[in-house]
Amino acid sequence: MTHKRRGLLRLISAGVGFGASGSTHSGRVRESMPESDVALQQATESEAGAVPELSGRTDDVMDELSWFATEYDDAVENFRRAAGAVLTEISGHGEAIQLTDTAVDRLDGRTDRPRFDRGWPYDIWWEKGERRWRYADIDWQRPTDAVSDETPIRASAVDDLRTVTEEFATTFKTNFDPHFSGASRKKRFATEMLDTIERFNDRGDIAMVVAGLVRLYERYEALSSDTYIEGSLSEAPIRNRLAEYLESTVSTSTTPLFEVEYRSDSDGGDTHLAFVYDDSVDPDRRDELYDSEPLATIDGSTGDTRGMRLQDVVGELSVDTNRIDHCYVLVNEWSRPSANYYSEELTSQPIFVQRYESATAASEAYDQLLDHEDITPAMENVRLGEPGTEPWTGLYFPYESQPWSAAVRRTGRHLFVAGVARRPLQHRRQDIGDGDWTDPLRLAWIWTGSE
Repeated sequence: MTHKRRGLLRLISAGVGFGASGSTHSGRVRESMPESDVALQQATESEAGAVPELSGRTDDVMDELSWFATEYDDAVENFRRAAGAVLTEISGHGEAIQLTDTAVDRLDGRTDRPRFDRGWPYDIWWEKGERRWRYADIDWQRPTDAVSDETPIRASAVDDLRTVTEEFATTFKTNFDPHFSGASRKKRFATEMLDTIERFNDRGDIAMVVAGLVRLYERYEALSSDTYIEGSLSEAPIRNRLAEYLESTVSTSTTPLFEVEYRSDSDGGDTHLAFVYDDSVDPDRRDELYDSEPLATIDGSTGDTRGMRLQDVVGELSVDTNRIDHCYVLVNEWSRPSANYYSEELTSQPIFVQRYESATAASEAYDQLLDHEDITPAMENVRLGEPGTEPWTGLYFPYESQPWSAAVRRTGRHLFVAGVARRPLQHRRQDIGDGDWTDPLRLAWIWTGSE
């Protein structure tokens, strides 16, 4: 960087002030301390063991994103495999049932049309030589009145079904809990269904046992479908507990929409890109997401990929020494005053998070960032949080030969950059009320209520 360029950035920062004549940051404080005192201070902080609220919340965010990037695909595969095992078990026992004409008449609804759980499997047809009820892919036997079995299925068959459905519930819990809930409901459904099947099996009621197997089959076939996985276990958009982790603990009246891209710094370099929002968001507004891509531009969800990307803009602020992972986040105010106010108009603010191996490593990265010759600390602090929270340090940095500004802070083993924009800090309003540039950030977890 030329001396003229550095002079321009320092000149900009020197003329800034929100009523503050100057401030120091932790890196500059440590420069005036003996190395032994710095080491003692770091050791004392480590021994205290207290994790700041912001650092703890950030670990939750990063851990959840890491799970989606590294374990989600295997979880879905294991889930589908377990559901397939249940379907195979149901098919095997269903194909062993000796049907009678009387049972078929009942299943066809020609007689008493009994009810089983939510419905009765009407509409039997022959398809390629196979007897089917609804969409249960079971090769039913042709009906005959020469039935030798006392019960439709063996007593051990019910035990087999209990075992495989319990294994399915365990697989769900092992792979998805606590990221997604529902294992107990799935186990309860199987238990109730199999209790009913066992009761009718003991009575020798063929039609009711078949009906129960059909209902059981349809349930697990639906659970293993793309529709269920994309709707209830979605990785993009994400609608699980990550939305809660990302949201501010401070009460707000605006619903946030988050755009995230996670990147691991390990050898594999796992990544995950997604929208994140709470289920309370109106479905019509959700549909707008499919006209855009997460983090397509630094200005939020627009569907216009020609704009600048946050990932590129903050490249100068990236410090990868001893870094575990990092993520880019856009916080959008998901509100519209009229039906004509499209999603590209959403007010947004960016956040860049870097997580390190330790608080010491993060502190060193913080100092390394602020010591970079192309980066100039501003004269003022920036308030991003409720009263009593630690202020953020303003800074200026170059991107595409233009000066950009942002606020930076180190907490625990995390290094944060927020409010990245071309507009200089001294030209931004930071008032209580409408028009504050920090308003979208009030929706995010970085706006903590306490330390």
